[in-house]
Amino acid sequence: MTGVDQRSVGELLLEADHTARSILVDVGDMDAATMLRTWGEVVQGAAELWRALPTTTPPLPGTARRTPDAADLTMQRLEAMTNARHRRREAGWPGDGPPDERHLQIAGAFARAEDLISRHASRPVVLNARQRADLDAARTRIMHTLYLGAHGVSVAVGHHLRGLESKVAIHGTLPAGQSLRQVRTAYEHLAAFEQLAGAIVAKTYPAALAGEHRDPPAASRLAQALADWDVVAHRALVDDPRTADLMLAARTQALILTGSNALLRSAAAAGYVDRTHHDDRLEPALVATQERWETLAVTMAALTPPHERRTNPDLTAASLEVRATLRELLLDAATTATPALIAQRTDLGLIPSTVGQALAANLDLAHLTSQALHDRRLTGAARGIHDMATAIWRSESHPNMIDGSPLQAAVAPKDLLANRAIPLPRAIRGQILDAAGSLVEVAATAMSAGSQLGGRAPALPRDADPSSSPGRVTQDRVVGLGTSRDLPAMGCER
Repeated sequence: MTGVDQRSVGELLLEADHTARSILVDVGDMDAATMLRTWGEVVQGAAELWRALPTTTPPLPGTARRTPDAADLTMQRLEAMTNARHRRREAGWPGDGPPDERHLQIAGAFARAEDLISRHASRPVVLNARQRADLDAARTRIMHTLYLGAHGVSVAVGHHLRGLESKVAIHGTLPAGQSLRQVRTAYEHLAAFEQLAGAIVAKTYPAALAGEHRDPPAASRLAQALADWDVVAHRALVDDPRTADLMLAARTQALILTGSNALLRSAAAAGYVDRTHHDDRLEPALVATQERWETLAVTMAALTPPHERRTNPDLTAASLEVRATLRELLLDAATTATPALIAQRTDLGLIPSTVGQALAANLDLAHLTSQALHDRRLTGAARGIHDMATAIWRSESHPNMIDGSPLQAAVAPKDLLANRAIPLPRAIRGQILDAAGSLVEVAATAMSAGSQLGGRAPALPRDADPSSSPGRVTQDRVVGLGTSRDLPAMGCER
């Protein structure tokens, strides 16, 4: 199976928008130099896509030349500002180094959308009202992504600037390769960029998204996307388990469970799922499992060195297809779709069976993830290991932790400085394996709660006698997992 991108132009733009939004959520992953290096690729991709879109203004009399509107002029300014900055980039900060993978994802989505438009889109001489509304929505998505992206880079650069100013105030000098002047210039450039893009966004977002064109969702797309994801995830985690792939797998599983819960809620409202069973067993089990996957994803993100952020291409493509499929069903422009709208987009009668299969696959993937985490070849970023080891040391007197001797430190200073990938210390590996065990437990509970989905076993009323049901009750069919753990895994605050 190869990672063939099946998303439409609208889905690519939505993915870029959400990726830019996620950068603001993951503040801990922000690195000013890394983000600034790849920001130019985002702007370049957006400008090329913008030029590929049909023009919105009529031609000048007697010529084929068209007068650009305010948004066109703004995009020209943004591209010129960014290109000028990158052409005159001086020696020193931000210097050479790894790219920001999220910026590469946004730039890749823009490039894919531009390619689809250039090769396949028809170009009517005059746009009708629906085409114009869809075009306005696409332009709004692009500009909103640039606005969010510029703000994310600005936050990272601003934080870096304040750190340098503090060092100068305390020590009077800066580390080698750093320059207050260069950082301030970059910060002011981003502020101007954000202000220009924000002026257009303020006029169009989110009202223009109401005209966004949507093709009717394919009936089998969700089931196909989930099946493809399961196949690719199993191959990736068995062949070569890496923290970056484990992070992506955990985040995708969390998204699948969140989407499954929303779909089941709509199915329950329509009478396809017993509402009491959903509220009492299904939803709590799905939420608990989603939280465990999220916790594992955060841990794997901390353990992934910046130069190893790139994930398996097939795994990435399958994850993006799952995200696009769920958004197609569950989003309405900038808000969450209502149960009535979800019912119009998909056959809710098929949802219980689809989710039931997803919960079974979820348990198997949890076991596979646990096995991958047992792999002795698995390494982690030195700084992430240091932070986790420090947290363990501060929270408890751990028998495997260090004393005051630098010879017994969890991470060597040279590895910490370079943030190298190093073998996982025993205490860290133990914490991760505990988290994996907790994940398997809640995944088994979720599969058990979903065993009646699809109509194979009739749902019992709350006060019914269990002895009247065929076979054993759901609680007695849970998979045995040995000793249960009462405490949540490390880092699980909820």
